[in-house]
Amino acid sequence: MHTRARDWTRFAHIDVEGAAGRLEGVARRTPLAAIDCDEARVDLRAKLENRQVTGSFKARGAWNNVSQLGDEQRSRGVVACSSGNHGKALAWAAQRAGVAATIVMPVDAYPNKIAACRELGAQVVLTPGRLAADDEAERLVEGGLVSIHPYDLQGTVEGAGTVGLEIAEQWPEVEVVIVPVGGGGLISGSSLALRRRLGGAIAILGAEPQGAPSMRLGIEAGEPVTLETISTEVQGLCPSSSGALAISICRQTLDDVLLLEDRDIFEAQRRLVAGGEVVEPAGAAAAAVVFSGKLPAGLLDGRSAAHPLRVAVVVSGGNPDPAQLERLRSGG
Repeated sequence: MHTRARDWTRFAHIDVEGAAGRLEGVARRTPLAAIDCDEARVDLRAKLENRQVTGSFKARGAWNNVSQLGDEQRSRGVVACSSGNHGKALAWAAQRAGVAATIVMPVDAYPNKIAACRELGAQVVLTPGRLAADDEAERLVEGGLVSIHPYDLQGTVEGAGTVGLEIAEQWPEVEVVIVPVGGGGLISGSSLALRRRLGGAIAILGAEPQGAPSMRLGIEAGEPVTLETISTEVQGLCPSSSGALAISICRQTLDDVLLLEDRDIFEAQRRLVAGGEVVEPAGAAAAAVVFSGKLPAGLLDGRSAAHPLRVAVVVSGGNPDPAQLERLRSGG
């Protein structure tokens, strides 16, 4: 996507290793498991963050932030805008730490995610849509609550980056890593950790819905780009813009951001569910790149079943709408 010289060393202040220490014994070290695909030239493994505490990678960033709050911040309470997974993770982390949490959510968020935030003790504020949720969260921060941003915050990026750190430790021979892209916290932190451990030889790709290409546009512009329209139905991968911190990191660490049609993402979810995993649509986006044949052709040059390309995909979340999951399981 770009040919500029890359320098990820400028982000030395992003302490992914420190976050890993804070998460030890709190978050799970999720498996990197082999999964089937139709391409014999690919050795495919999935980093199963759908099996993480709270059902998504978001627990990592939430705990990394909450565990570092000072007494004065803890007394004020925390707030975040979320379509679901970050809200659930923050509610969990706050409950664990004895801190009050408020989660601002669009009214069309999955009902099970709204319920999960409440069950974990958070106050939930519903708004007409995502932009209204952003505005309400900002108002609550102005009123004194501490913002724990779902992606545009150093502590969030550090916590999410432990996913990439674990992949590098679990499979140092990996050649390609594909990560779902929403606001960019997961891919920026993980790609930075991967570059630090494995250098520039591996290919790191983002998987983003065609109907919400905020990261791709942000990388091209060098700054956040607010989407005028969002046409994807993949909740969790459709913020109005990607984070400034994430964009600045991804401009130095990524090889490309691949755009996917919704049908490819939903089909990848179906395949992962058929394989026994509980996965939400957003969690299947990285696998969709491989399943739908969207891997850049050059990566497969010279590969064979005897010498396959080693590819890891991050399955980022496992909190689907129960009705949608049941339709998949019943063949609907």
